[in-house]
Amino acid sequence: MCEFCVKHGEGKKWYLNVKNYSHDLLSDINRKKFVGDHWNWINRNYEKYSKLIETLSLRIPFTRPVLNAVIKRIFLYEHWSQVIPIEDIERILEFTNSITRVPCVCRKILKGKEHRLCFLISLDSRQLGITEIIDQSYFGGPDVAKFERVDKEWTLNFMKECETRGMIHTIWAIKAPFVGILCNCDLSSGCIPMKMIKDKTPFTFRAEYVAEVSPDLCIGCKKCMKLCQFDAMEFVSKSKKARVNPKRCYGCGICRVECPTKAIILKDRKLVAAVANIW
Repeated sequence: MCEFCVKHGEGKKWYLNVKNYSHDLLSDINRKKFVGDHWNWINRNYEKYSKLIETLSLRIPFTRPVLNAVIKRIFLYEHWSQVIPIEDIERILEFTNSITRVPCVCRKILKGKEHRLCFLISLDSRQLGITEIIDQSYFGGPDVAKFERVDKEWTLNFMKECETRGMIHTIWAIKAPFVGILCNCDLSSGCIPMKMIKDKTPFTFRAEYVAEVSPDLCIGCKKCMKLCQFDAMEFVSKSKKARVNPKRCYGCGICRVECPTKAIILKDRKLVAAVANIW
């Protein structure tokens, strides 16, 4: 069980603890300020981080592990995420009652384009959510159409459609333990968390799961390999079957989407000894 689950999950996954979505947490002055400044904060800090990594990694040996540790401690209670499969998203949508689709800040920073792939979520009896705190001018002006209120069924279907394009799902803490954002992430469209994973400096936990391929059901079509964002799916020439490298697997479950024989399942990470403590 990940560090967040131990501290904020009350015996279960931290993002399935209803208390972590409450408006009481959002009302905290420091958290409110963080949410309001969030978009510019990411822009400012990611640029600083990128320059620091490029400068120190080239000039000073062995700096990356130290930088990783520093960045992890900085982000862990500010704005950290975890990969989650579609099943857990469905469970989250069952108890949240405020869902708003917004443009992705990552794509805006890295690509300069608008991609509406992120969702602000909360458990708010007033049905307002966290959008009331956010300055929409960051996305090009006070255009309320950029922030779309959507329902649970539409959101879940949208998430499933993103999976067909190989996008993984992530859940985000805002000054832990408050949970406020669901994202759809991939490397090709300009996602900062995915880029940081590829750069070996992640601030995204692996999921509570690990994928596993049934050799009896696998027909070796390699469709799962095309969808995997983490190069965790391998092909065994001798058996002509796919297999999972558990140390690379983030447990997103996207590999299952196009498997014609349903040969791939997700197992609890804690039951896979080789990666039970790799997050």
